[in-house]
Amino acid sequence: RVADVARLLDQGNAATSHPEFASVLDQLDGSIAFLEGHHDFCQAQAYLHQFEHLRSRACISVRSALQRSLEKSTAQVEQQLRERPAGDGSVDTQVFYTRFRAAGLNYRPLMSLLHKRTDVHETYGSTLDELEAFYVHLRLRLVATPVTSHLQGVLRKDLQLRELAPATRQASSYILDVSHFEQQCFESYFELRQPQESLRTLLERVADIFYQALRPLVIGCDAIESLREMADCLQMDILEPHQQGGSSRGALVPVLGVVYRLHRDVQERLIFCVQNYIREEIKGYQVLPSDLEYPSMLFDAAPDRHASATSSTAAGTEDGGAASLGAAAALQRGWFPTMQRTLGILEKIYRVLEMSTFQGLAQEAVDLCIFSLKQASSELARRPLPPTAGAGPTKQALTTLTQAIDSHLFLIRHLLALRERVAAFECDLVVNEKYFNFSNVWEAMQFKLPDGLLGILKPTVSYSQVDSKKDIEAELKTACEALITNVTAHITQPLASLNGQISDFLGRPGVNRMSLKDQPFMAADTLRDVVAAFLANVRHRVPFASAHIRMYLAAGVGAVSSAAAAAAAAAAGRGGAAKASSEHGQSTASILFKPVEMRLVDTWGRLEGLFEECQVDSSELDALGFIRPSALRELVASLFESTMSAPWPQLVEIVSQVPRTKAAVGAAPARSIAAAGSVSLGATPPAPPLAPPATDAGVPAASEAAAAGEAAPSAGASPVSPPVVPSQPVPPPAVPSSTIPAVEGAMPEGGGGEPPVPPALVV
Repeated sequence: RVADVARLLDQGNAATSHPEFASVLDQLDGSIAFLEGHHDFCQAQAYLHQFEHLRSRACISVRSALQRSLEKSTAQVEQQLRERPAGDGSVDTQVFYTRFRAAGLNYRPLMSLLHKRTDVHETYGSTLDELEAFYVHLRLRLVATPVTSHLQGVLRKDLQLRELAPATRQASSYILDVSHFEQQCFESYFELRQPQESLRTLLERVADIFYQALRPLVIGCDAIESLREMADCLQMDILEPHQQGGSSRGALVPVLGVVYRLHRDVQERLIFCVQNYIREEIKGYQVLPSDLEYPSMLFDAAPDRHASATSSTAAGTEDGGAASLGAAAALQRGWFPTMQRTLGILEKIYRVLEMSTFQGLAQEAVDLCIFSLKQASSELARRPLPPTAGAGPTKQALTTLTQAIDSHLFLIRHLLALRERVAAFECDLVVNEKYFNFSNVWEAMQFKLPDGLLGILKPTVSYSQVDSKKDIEAELKTACEALITNVTAHITQPLASLNGQISDFLGRPGVNRMSLKDQPFMAADTLRDVVAAFLANVRHRVPFASAHIRMYLAAGVGAVSSAAAAAAAAAAGRGGAAKASSEHGQSTASILFKPVEMRLVDTWGRLEGLFEECQVDSSELDALGFIRPSALRELVASLFESTMSAPWPQLVEIVSQVPRTKAAVGAAPARSIAAAGSVSLGATPPAPPLAPPATDAGVPAASEAAAAGEAAPSAGASPVSPPVVPSQPVPPPAVPSSTIPAVEGAMPEGGGGEPPVPPALVV
């Protein structure tokens, strides 16, 4: 009856603990449902209002009882906090939850009654929402200040940058524990439902304390290493472990959302700092004279030292970390600073940023690195060398060769290392650019109006693609071709005058080729001097160039390129991958020097063919000091191999035959890479190329023979092309990539045009 229910509710808070309280609610809900379905009963409307009033009183009793219990528990915890010792700044976390969980055992059945009846009437749902909101308000008032104080203690003002990542890890673990405890405490009172806005608000507010404590440190941090470690900590320690499904992960979604927002802020700050680093430390790098002290800075970079450093690291010694750093420093010895910085910054941010973002930053950094290397190579080509007492033309020619070798090998060395390390990043360094073309505006100004008068307002959209990996390959190919051409031309320099005279004579109209041997420049004494000078160049400059190649490519490059060199040598059929793997860095030098050897032998074979056409017998050739092309090939190969196997001190002695001075960058104000103009490797004095031009007498140029894939004329064939280089320097013929074999061993043994150049020294 109404009177009985009213009498029970008049007991106040005691009514909620009455054993018949649940049955009273059931009777009220049943009576209200019955009266709502029978409005025609006598006094149905009056009784319906009374029962609804009693249901509202029951909900108010439940709300009042729980609110008083929560306020009492809060007051007890606050009193316990006030009674703690004055100097004790630490508080046991369980203090904030023990009393609440104990009280929650008595009131959870009441909350279950409300939760089960939320679909019966909105009064139950609104009462439950009010109680949850009141609970969240008290919990935030209780824990906000202690949590903030604890985080401020962890993230103190005098925190060092190296301590930022450990402090972030500690603060993250703490806030996850607090969120987990808050969730458990909430569940001790209320049943979880969807959506649970009150619990979401509680966890978001607690996590926001963590966010507000860390965000100022993120904004004020400029250290890339600290930001990288901080991003890695948030990703690996918090976000990724909770990627898997589960009830705990679902309840902590609000906290993970706030942590993810902080992680994005750290990434944005890291991107900003990396962009500044690329702009200031790579693009704006000021080249110093000490940066270009090549090859002297490679003298102490013997490969055996690299091997010993690596083996000590692999052996797992007590100071393994220091040994690892020592091995890395030994490997990077002699690297240009911009390449060290480029690879260092890319290694730091790899897999920390999203792949698309990393790809854009890496492409920009690699492009600037390539540009800086080309600029430094140009500086080396212009570097003046100190005069040597009693230096003659031969010494002067060797000086010119030294400038060219230093310039090209510097670029090859760095591009090889850059290519190998960029390939380790599993991404394509390709950037698609879109820009507007306003060229039609100029046409409109010239009274050429396309599409009417509105044509000037319709710019065209153009697209371009920048591939840094292809740029590295192209620059490497160009540098290798330039080195091979310069070395070959300097060695064959004694034949340049003879070749020019032969070309001029054969170019006369109606000339009798049989009278060539009667010309003054074909006299025995002249030919003997030319042959002797050429062979002297071979014996002196082949070891000189080989020593430079070995030093530049063995110091800091051989360990990187050994596997790739093995693949290239196996493709060339020169001993297979096993042999190339054993050669390591020397395999790279062999691939680079092989075209030089082939060009020298091919040029010498042309000279032999000319002598046979002039009917010079073997005794006369022996009197001239002439050797057969096969003997020349063996001589060049033996000189190269002996240099490759020479001790490192002897190698240093050979390279030091031409003393160097510091680069010329110190003579003028230091320039940054951004301020430098276009870089050209043509600063090296041009040396005459090997391939002779085509003449009216029907002599094919070497480049044409190579493009056509024809074999060199055999001994005694007629007509015979001029044997050596022209007297006037001409640019080397541009050979399309499709016509250049991938390996140097593809040319027939007997020569046939200009020997090919490896397209990019696939090492």
